[in-house]
Amino acid sequence: MLEIIPAPEGVVAMRATGQLDQVDIERAVGSIETALAQHERIALYAEVGINGMSPGALWKDLTYGFGKLRELHRFPRAAIVSDQGWVRWITQAESALLPGIEMRVFPEADRDAALAWIAEPLPEQGGGEPEPQGPSVSFVGTTRPDVVAFEVNGRLGAVDTRELLRVFNDAMADHDRLRILVLMRDFEGATLGAFREHGLLDAKLRGWHKVERYALVGAPGWRDLHT
Repeated sequence: MLEIIPAPEGVVAMRATGQLDQVDIERAVGSIETALAQHERIALYAEVGINGMSPGALWKDLTYGFGKLRELHRFPRAAIVSDQGWVRWITQAESALLPGIEMRVFPEADRDAALAWIAEPLPEQGGGEPEPQGPSVSFVGTTRPDVVAFEVNGRLGAVDTRELLRVFNDAMADHDRLRILVLMRDFEGATLGAFREHGLLDAKLRGWHKVERYALVGAPGWRDLHT
């Protein structure tokens, strides 16, 4: 179940409990889109205590989230309130990955602090961040044509995304199923330009059906949960 709860102007707040279905996700999407029609930028607040999502809810959530990758600058702040370990881990992982979004995770006991923080004035919108000077992705040869392996060292930029899309699109055209190996050497997140590359959404949705195994070696420091 997902309910929209009262919030200050410019904040979309929701509470998710139990099992989420597609109607729940559509309710959240509708509230976000209504707020975006009224404000250039908004803050997001969510209290999360769920035990699962229906396939339709998951698909709706993924397609909407992927579709908003080019508009990340419109979501400068997000607060998640939850005592569920996996929710808190995902929030910290996304905070490390997504550029320009200040995300904080609060235990349920600190709900009032989360509400106070999310209601603060949003920071001034910056002029954007510079792209990395050189590529941060290098591909690794494998003994199987259906395995794509690459190493990440640094901050992902638009050039990296463009090259990843080229390789993945070629691999998906040649094989019905793929396996992915990612070696994380020194991952520093990604720039907004990395998420704005044309074709990124389409490749992600196609990959959802194509990728059968995904291995990550050397995950960054945010894999360990801290409050």
